[in-house]
Amino acid sequence: MLVILLLGAAASGVAAGGGAAGADSNAPPAPALSADTVLASLNASIDWYRQARVTMREVNRTGALFAAEDQETARQALQRAFAAARARAALLKLTPDAATPKLTPAQQRLADARTGLEMAVKAEEQWINRAPKAEREAARRRLELLRARLEIMKQMQGFNASISGSVQTDLTQQIDTLEQSVPELRNTAAATEPPSTAADTGSRTLGLVSRLIRLRQSRMSVDDLSAATASLSRAVSGETRATGDDLRSLGTRLSTLAENPESAGPDDGEHAFEAGLARAKALAGVLVPLRQETSLLRRYGDDLRGWTRALDVETREVLKTLGLELLRVAIVIGVVLIGAVFWRFLTLRYIADASRRRLLLTARTIVVATAIALVLVFHFASELTALVTALGFAAAGIAFALQNVILALAGYFAMLSPNGIRIGDRVSLQGPFGYVTGEVDEIGFVRIRLRELAGDPPKPTGRIVVFPNSVVFTGTFFKNPNGEDAGPLRRSA
Repeated sequence: MLVILLLGAAASGVAAGGGAAGADSNAPPAPALSADTVLASLNASIDWYRQARVTMREVNRTGALFAAEDQETARQALQRAFAAARARAALLKLTPDAATPKLTPAQQRLADARTGLEMAVKAEEQWINRAPKAEREAARRRLELLRARLEIMKQMQGFNASISGSVQTDLTQQIDTLEQSVPELRNTAAATEPPSTAADTGSRTLGLVSRLIRLRQSRMSVDDLSAATASLSRAVSGETRATGDDLRSLGTRLSTLAENPESAGPDDGEHAFEAGLARAKALAGVLVPLRQETSLLRRYGDDLRGWTRALDVETREVLKTLGLELLRVAIVIGVVLIGAVFWRFLTLRYIADASRRRLLLTARTIVVATAIALVLVFHFASELTALVTALGFAAAGIAFALQNVILALAGYFAMLSPNGIRIGDRVSLQGPFGYVTGEVDEIGFVRIRLRELAGDPPKPTGRIVVFPNSVVFTGTFFKNPNGEDAGPLRRSA
């Protein structure tokens, strides 16, 4: 009855393994069972879990996509990997090849050398008893040397045996040590970290750009984790299928022994049945956690595909919002540029005076450049208070350093006012040594040039006099309309 139940369990295990194999048709064949393969499989699961932890922590910073349930799924998958490793360690003790490990070539050479030394020691002991008295001292020394060499050989063999034996005897201890390196397995609360969303610093546009970069990095990390999960799932599926095949063949063997105990020999039937039954139980103990690990890895892979879709949706939303933000800035700048075009058109169409036209076009350039700069600064700046304070201090410093230039620029616009000075006017400006009378030859942004006039009636002297435009604020000037001497037309101080 026990054999029938065992065969039923084996059949269900193989069926489940077949389903897993159908899902992972490219699963590699499972390697032969040994301590190295057990540790290699367990280390692969640990590496996958650590990669999953790092990826979940990174993705949580972009929007808390990974919940506590996802972290718990990864932790349970690693727990099943440790359970399967312990079950394999127990199965390895029942394997005949593991109980009597083969000697390596180096160990075989040591064994042959020891056998030769033992034979030499025995021969020398026999010879020393019948050797002549004159040769006994030399025989005794040779015997002591051979015994010393044999003792060294025994120590070397014992050391190599301890190294090779530790692989089998300490496998469970190595598994326990590996488990201690993963603190989440000992403390469930440590595995479920609260999701942390990184706050976007800076302006809205810069925050969107930063979020888009983080989303792209998270997408790449999730893709790498998906590939690692698929690879581990294929490996575990191959191990599950191989274990199920071993259990099925062993079940067939046990059924044969149960029906015909004499098939294993008249004396070995009962022993073979008991050994096979113990091995079948050990294989079943390996198969169960492997099936559970496969199921958890498949569930985790499905969750990864869902997170990938969520990241793609979030990326599209961020791109759409970023596009709208940039479109809004472009529209504002476009409105400013359209206004600049209308300004130029109206100035050229309705302003006939060249000086006033030049003044308006210059003001247009300054206003447009300032407007565009302010739009960009206030859109991308994150701390407007600090920005305004910095701009205020900067403007104060520039105004103090360029106060004369600024005063001259203000004088330029004052001269071009309706009652100001035009090229060709005769004016008298107050210089450092008195008034200078002349005809306006050029009005620049920071200075005015006069052709000096002297005499009565005034005639050109051939000299050119240059005054800063600030003279309209700091001094006094007289304007003689129509080129004739007259009283002061305007006084500015």
